[in-house]
Amino acid sequence: MAGFQRVDDGRIHVHVYATPRFKTRHFNVKFVQPLARDTVTPTALLPYLWMEGTQSYPTARAIMERADDLFGATVRTSIGKRGDRHVVEAYAGVPDEQAFRGATGLFQQAQALAAEVCSQPVLEGNAFPQRHVQREITLHKRRIESLFDDKIAWSMDRCLEAVYQGERFGLPRLGYVEDLGQLSGEQLRSVHHHLLNTADIHAYVVGNVGDADRAAQDVLTLLHAALERAGGGASGTDRTAAAEGPVNPLAHRSGDVRTVVDEQPVNQGKLNLGFRTGISCRDDDYPAMLVCNGILGGFPHSKLFVNVREKASLAYYASSRLDGLTGVLAVQTGIEINNYEQALSIIQEQVRAIQNGEISATELAYTKHGLRNQYLQANDQPMSLIDLNFAGVLAGQARELEELLKRIEAVTADDVVRVSSNIQLDTVYFLRNEVSRGA
Repeated sequence: MAGFQRVDDGRIHVHVYATPRFKTRHFNVKFVQPLARDTVTPTALLPYLWMEGTQSYPTARAIMERADDLFGATVRTSIGKRGDRHVVEAYAGVPDEQAFRGATGLFQQAQALAAEVCSQPVLEGNAFPQRHVQREITLHKRRIESLFDDKIAWSMDRCLEAVYQGERFGLPRLGYVEDLGQLSGEQLRSVHHHLLNTADIHAYVVGNVGDADRAAQDVLTLLHAALERAGGGASGTDRTAAAEGPVNPLAHRSGDVRTVVDEQPVNQGKLNLGFRTGISCRDDDYPAMLVCNGILGGFPHSKLFVNVREKASLAYYASSRLDGLTGVLAVQTGIEINNYEQALSIIQEQVRAIQNGEISATELAYTKHGLRNQYLQANDQPMSLIDLNFAGVLAGQARELEELLKRIEAVTADDVVRVSSNIQLDTVYFLRNEVSRGA
């Protein structure tokens, strides 16, 4: 398996995965800055404003028409959160130009369009147009409020919010509804300018680009020019992201386990548990923790699914997941509300079982096989490859996929027991029905 080649130039970092395996080429540029309460909402609005128009293509329709001209290029923007970092992204994907007559230079044109989208939005004076701002504020309010309708995802967010209490990790990627009404085109333009001038920039290229060094240099030239046109430069000022260093996993904390209960008119309860492990993807023990999470709740053969859902019939679903950057292991279940105590007890029993070494050879083998399949599937998806590498870059330890697979295969049951001793219950979260309380 080929790996990413990286070229650093100040705060711009270009990662190129040159491979003929894919019939498409992909360009992804990520602006990374620390999450902060005062900037999380306006920053979250930026990628949506970018798609309202650029200086060369002044409407959303003009951007899409330009993309259509590029053999149906996909152009999009997004906002994300990785650990305690806010990530604003632009993306362009096109067919491999070698498969089409007359498509020479197609990828470079798609890259240029994505770079313009994020660096040269359409402006009026020195502000985003007010009609764009008002439209996106309305839409963004709906985006935030719609999260409430997905009870599984919302209850998990509420659980993690409690785990991250008092930490930057807990700030929501979309920001706050109450902040939206205060935003103006001038303020958003100022936040955008600050982002371009202070964020760490990670640009990814994946596809059949031939010479990786040449591809990286082309991207550097493109981004330097885009930043200059935007009124800044690659050196930037008032650097904030780089000063943060790698993303550290959430440390263990002292004190009692937090318990959070929300009441809503629901028929099914959501019982979620948040654990701190102190182990992230930069740690040598990360492969063992991946296997540990897999044995606990990552697969249909895992302890939570087999013992909580199948044998005890206590849950509609029961699984766990591990955040590779924060080291937080989260269990989520859907249960009958009256089964709260029993379900909570048996979930914790599964964690203790692993810590006590109750791991069968079948659980270990099936989990390694399942993890290998997951990563090999990711290896066939360019954007998943980018995500895997980016998480390692943020953590300060970007492993090649082949190395990670070897490390997973070498994990023993004793390794799993050893790392499981780091699992500390932080928060018990329960979404239940509304309880009638007499006067």
